[in-house]
Amino acid sequence: MLIVGGGFGGFYAARQLERSLSGRQRHRVLLVAEENFFLFSPLLAEAASGTLEPRHAVIPLRSQLHSTEVVAGRVSEIDLDRRLARVLDKAGQEQEVLFRSVVLAPGSVPSTLPVPGLAEEAVSFKSLPDAIWLRNRVLAQMEAAEASHDPAARRELLTFTFVGGGYAGVEALAELESLAQVAARHYHRLLPEDMRWVLVEATHTLLPGISKRLARYTERQLRLRGIELHLSSRLKSCVDGWIELDDGTPRYRSGTLVWTTGQRASPLVASAGLPLDERGRVIVDDHLRVKGHADTYAVGDCAAVPDPTGGICPATAQHAMRQGSLAGRNVASDYGMGEPAPFTYRTRGMAVTLGNGKGTAQVGPATFTGPLAWWMGRSYHLLMMPGAARRARIVSDWTLGVLFPRDISQLGALGRPTPLPSPRPSTGAG
Repeated sequence: MLIVGGGFGGFYAARQLERSLSGRQRHRVLLVAEENFFLFSPLLAEAASGTLEPRHAVIPLRSQLHSTEVVAGRVSEIDLDRRLARVLDKAGQEQEVLFRSVVLAPGSVPSTLPVPGLAEEAVSFKSLPDAIWLRNRVLAQMEAAEASHDPAARRELLTFTFVGGGYAGVEALAELESLAQVAARHYHRLLPEDMRWVLVEATHTLLPGISKRLARYTERQLRLRGIELHLSSRLKSCVDGWIELDDGTPRYRSGTLVWTTGQRASPLVASAGLPLDERGRVIVDDHLRVKGHADTYAVGDCAAVPDPTGGICPATAQHAMRQGSLAGRNVASDYGMGEPAPFTYRTRGMAVTLGNGKGTAQVGPATFTGPLAWWMGRSYHLLMMPGAARRARIVSDWTLGVLFPRDISQLGALGRPTPLPSPRPSTGAG
């Protein structure tokens, strides 16, 4: 059995298969993931802002999956007719893997538009390296602005533009802006009003899918913090850091541009010859089976899973984890263990953190705002986090964050070894 991807869908599929196949050693489960950890993406914004140690937002796959064979690498090609996949591991070696059943959960990649300068100027916010880079970027820009005597240069350095008013964009901007506000107290020449935070959203509201009341509350809270919101607006150009919007806003220089709008399914699914919808997602039935392909399942961001309430399931972590678990159960049923079941999960609610102990939350028709919503969101994420050790570390981080000031260290050099100096020429002895 092959599982492609180590995100929510792949991880929970493997975990369910381990439970279903417990004691049946003749069945081999192989999971191929780009990294040797599973990223708990709902905590990504907190990892970026420093309210959470970044390592605590990830779960090592090997520590949670005890009988699954984990390969850190990627599936470069998959042939469903031959039931064969080519896997390129971290050592650069390629191996061929034969399989009977496969769960496709390779996730998604940022979807970009042909905006002039976008590829050169913008960064995404999807992975842990993205979060760490953005934290370091904000603090590095503040250091540079503190040292600069040019008002125009300082303004550019301290201008941060986020494109995309969905959950990732709003949380990333709100959390990083709160980090900058705290950090600004420790600089002699910087004032909070020296910074400019801009959020651009193509639709008329933030946070699609959430109640209108919560969307309006979020807009109001961000504006009260001095964050510029440009709704029903699109990015026209960002060549050389010059931001041009289509709403008539005078163009301006921005030292940092973050692209958080839109995702598309991993290119792997398109190359596999699978039936795709108009957004490039794999078409599956209510049992998560790929139409026309036996023993093939797809879950998560790469799959168009029918929603029990109508339409297609949203690409959220709460759906991906349930889809993964169900895919594992249905794969096991193909081997005579248990009965297959349809996907019946309905959205339980949504929670968005806005930094500074505030947030929004929706549970069914009920809506919550402020500190209560912030606490509810954190509690739900803690409950969903696999592993008691990780939950304990997260609680420790949050508790320390209440008792002590936030860490504003810039750790941009981490991960890059210091090169040894060139040897001095020998002068001999005389």
